[in-house]
Amino acid sequence: MKNFEIESMKDRIHFGKTKEYFEEVLTSYQVGSYRSSVVMLWAVAISDIIYKLQYLVDLYSDAAAKEILDGVRAIQDEDVRSSSWELGVVDKVFNKTNLIDSAEYENIRYLQKQRHLCAHPVLRGNLELHNPNKETVRSLIRNTLEGLLIKPPFYTQKVISEILEDLDESKDALNTKEKVKRYIESRYLNRMTDDVEFALYRTLWKLTFKVYNEKCNENRLLNLNVIRVITNRHKAKLAEVIAADRDYYSNIAANGSPLDYLVNYLSKSESFYGLLTDDAKLKIQHAADNTDIGKICGWFTRGDLSTHFDYLTTWIEGDSYPNFSESQWKYLLELSDSEEWEKKYAKLISSYYCRSGGFDTADSRFTNCLLPNLRYFEQESAEFLLQKIESNNQVYRRNRAGVDHKKVRDSFNKFLPADFDYSVYPHFDDNTRPVEEGC
Repeated sequence: MKNFEIESMKDRIHFGKTKEYFEEVLTSYQVGSYRSSVVMLWAVAISDIIYKLQYLVDLYSDAAAKEILDGVRAIQDEDVRSSSWELGVVDKVFNKTNLIDSAEYENIRYLQKQRHLCAHPVLRGNLELHNPNKETVRSLIRNTLEGLLIKPPFYTQKVISEILEDLDESKDALNTKEKVKRYIESRYLNRMTDDVEFALYRTLWKLTFKVYNEKCNENRLLNLNVIRVITNRHKAKLAEVIAADRDYYSNIAANGSPLDYLVNYLSKSESFYGLLTDDAKLKIQHAADNTDIGKICGWFTRGDLSTHFDYLTTWIEGDSYPNFSESQWKYLLELSDSEEWEKKYAKLISSYYCRSGGFDTADSRFTNCLLPNLRYFEQESAEFLLQKIESNNQVYRRNRAGVDHKKVRDSFNKFLPADFDYSVYPHFDDNTRPVEEGC
């Protein structure tokens, strides 16, 4: 790790006092005083742990943190110069809190051993002090920064409720997926251990996909977006988490918005569907066949996107006359970035527009659905749309058909052959044929 990387990480140290003391560690390292750097790094690490424990006491009245601090004060009351408590406090923090995990604990123990060698002469040989090399010190600094100093004082049981309360208070500002991602990562996830992050995911799963009450309904979309952020960060590990606690994650709502949200979530994380129990799959399959959200998002219950396209086409062209929102069309487009799916998407748009049951509906669907998506058409899907237009007089006989369909023709002319025969589609051709000069 280069010096500038250490500088960058230094700016992320949570407590101001720790950051101030760390400057001495960094200065010693930069001038080659590696022994001094290690000795000071241990002092900074222990001080930071004490600050974190005090934070837990001040904010949460945390009993475990208070017990550890009381023990330290008792030792110092007996002998203010004693340092015997330092390693003991690391052990207690590891065993009684979630401030550090096992890997971080071992790194801190190794730092203490290096500090001991640097600070005390070994009674053999030349009685010389240990002089660590640059690479060792750099590794100690990096591990201490990443595993302790830059992390805020989170205690698993407390941080979950704190995050949920914070999200609830901030929900008006967190009104897009992008804002949710920036906020939750910057404020919490980037400073958490994986175990705490998975604990948050577990809690949000229940609140989003199982519980139905006023507060959960208000925050369901926000909570889903947080779940998606965590999923994108740890998709492979989350599969292991779900598989190891299958019954918990299969305990989902039987119907309503929680189940619709789960179908939507699984449509982008379809591998998780296979990890659930059969009774959960039955609920999901029922929603996929019987709710509008389920029909749109439940492609993974049908096997593949090609089968899903056939299913949606039958539904759109049937007697149900479903209404799609702009966000639902955006969702469908994002199911795949392949050219083949874009063709199918354009055909779905065509079927939807040409299934309009009245002039007003056709006007609205052209403006809000077809026109913004003309860029996804190519010759095959263009011919599909033209054929569909011919089959519905509510589309080609409306007052705006001439003006609207000329926009379609102008767009299609950019990629259709110059000799393309529009006369095969007479209703469309009559509305859009260019006026010849002199007429």
